[in-house]
Amino acid sequence: MENLIKKIGREELETLFQMASSLSSTLELPKILEIIIDSAKRLLKAEASSLLLLDETTNELYFASATGKAANQVKNLTVPIDKGIAGACVRTGKVRIVNDTKKEREFYPNIDEKTGFITRSIIAAPLIIAGKTIGVIEVLNKIPDQGWTEEDRELLIIIALQAAQVIQNAQLHLEVKEVQKLLKSEVDARYAIVSKSAEFQKVLELATKVASSNTTVLLQGENGTGKELIARFIHRLSKRPGPFIAVNCAAIPATLLESELFGYEKGAFTGATTTHKGRFELAHKGTIFLDEIGDLALETQIKLLRVLQEREFERLGGTKTIKVDVRIIAATNQNLQEKIKENKFREDLYYRLNVFPISIPPLRQRKDDIPVLAQHFLEIFAREMNKPIKEISQPAMEKLLEYPWPGNVRELQNVIERAVVLATSTKLGLDCLMLPHPAPEPAIQFGLGLKEAVKRFKINYILETIKQCGGNQTRASRILKIQPSYLSRLLHQYKKESTS
Repeated sequence: MENLIKKIGREELETLFQMASSLSSTLELPKILEIIIDSAKRLLKAEASSLLLLDETTNELYFASATGKAANQVKNLTVPIDKGIAGACVRTGKVRIVNDTKKEREFYPNIDEKTGFITRSIIAAPLIIAGKTIGVIEVLNKIPDQGWTEEDRELLIIIALQAAQVIQNAQLHLEVKEVQKLLKSEVDARYAIVSKSAEFQKVLELATKVASSNTTVLLQGENGTGKELIARFIHRLSKRPGPFIAVNCAAIPATLLESELFGYEKGAFTGATTTHKGRFELAHKGTIFLDEIGDLALETQIKLLRVLQEREFERLGGTKTIKVDVRIIAATNQNLQEKIKENKFREDLYYRLNVFPISIPPLRQRKDDIPVLAQHFLEIFAREMNKPIKEISQPAMEKLLEYPWPGNVRELQNVIERAVVLATSTKLGLDCLMLPHPAPEPAIQFGLGLKEAVKRFKINYILETIKQCGGNQTRASRILKIQPSYLSRLLHQYKKESTS
C-alpha cells in the first residue's frame, strides 16, 4: 500500500486523508458508505459511483449505497453474482476495468434498462477482508470520457482497502448494538416495575424524588419484596453514567467481603497474584447496591463508614488512597435499631445510611399487585419456554389472591415459573399451582383451664407466624413484637415440654 500512495499526487492524498478522517469519526454504516462512494466519485472524477454488498443467502449483490442520477432507482435492485462486471469482480477478487461497455461481453445492461442511466465505462474493485470478498465498489463514466488510468486503478484499490475494514467494523458495531438492544429489552422485562397498588405507588413516588440527587438511600422490607428492583429503578432515573453494582453482603463470607468491596493489591495475602479492583471502584460514577447490609461485620462497617463520609478508601494491602464518585443504596430485612441495641450494628453507620429511608410493603399488604405481577411473570416464562399460555384461570387467580405470600414477589415468581412448566394448554389452571397448604385452624379443645388454653394458642400462633415467614425467625419476631432471643427461648421451651 505504501508503494501505491507514493505514486499519488498531493491533491489526491489530501482527499484520501479527508476520507480517512471522516471514516474514523463514525460507526454508522449508512454514513460510512456515503463517505466511501462520494470520495471514490470525486477522486476518480466520474459521473456516478456505487457500493454493492454480497448477500450470501441469495448469492446476489445488492446496492447498499449509490451516487449520481440513478441513485434512488438502484436502491431495490440486485445483481446476480454470475452476472456483470461487479459479479466478475467478486468471483475473481481482482479490479476490473471497462472503458467501453458496448464492446464488453460481461457487461450487465439490466440495471441501465431499469434506471434509464447510461453506463459508458466502469471500474470496479473488490472489498476483501481476511481473504473473503464482502462486496464491490464501482465507479461509472470517467469525466472527460477518455478511459480509466493506472492512477485511477491505484486510487480505487486504496479506497477499497480502507472501505472493507471500516465496513466490517461498522457491521460488527451494528451487530453489537442489536445484541445490546436485545439484552436491554430482556433486562427491562426482568426488572420492570409492575404495580397498580396504592401502597407500592407511594414507594415509587419516593424513589423518583430521591433519584436525581446523590443522597444515600436505605431500603427496608422483607425478603422478596423488590428492594433490588427499586434500587435499579433509582439508578436508571439518576442518569449516572457509571454501572449499577449489586453486592449481597450476606452471600459473601465476612473474611472475603472487605476485599470484595474495596479490592486488594498484589501480594496482600496468599493467592493475591494480581491487583484486584473492588466493587466500589467498579461502581465509580454509578451506583453500588449493598443488600443485606445488616449482616456486615463490625470491622467492615467501620471501613464502610469512611467511604460514606469521605468517598475514599485503600485497597487491602495497599497504602494509596482511592477516591470514588459513587451513589450508595443499602437494603435490609432486619431491624437495624434493634441490632444497634444488641451492639451488632454501628449507630453512626446507621444514621449515615438512613438519610432517605424507603419502606417496601410485603405482597400480602398490596393484593392489587398480585394479578398484574402474576400475568407479567406468565408472559416472561411462557416466552422463554416457548409455550402458548396467554392467561391465568379465574380459580387459579383466586387461589393466588388467597395465599399470604411469606416469600413475597420472589415466591410468586417461582410459583408462576413452576406453573408454566406444568401447563399444557393456553390457560394456566389451578392444577398447575404448587402452593403450600395452609395449616388447618386448630380445633378448640374444651375442658382445659384458661392458662393451658392460652398457652396452647400462644405456641400455635407462634409456629404459624414462623411458617408464614418462610421459617425466618427474625422476621417472625418482628411481627410478634418480641426479641429474637426471647422467641428462641420460647421455641426451646416448647420443644422441651413436647418431648418430656
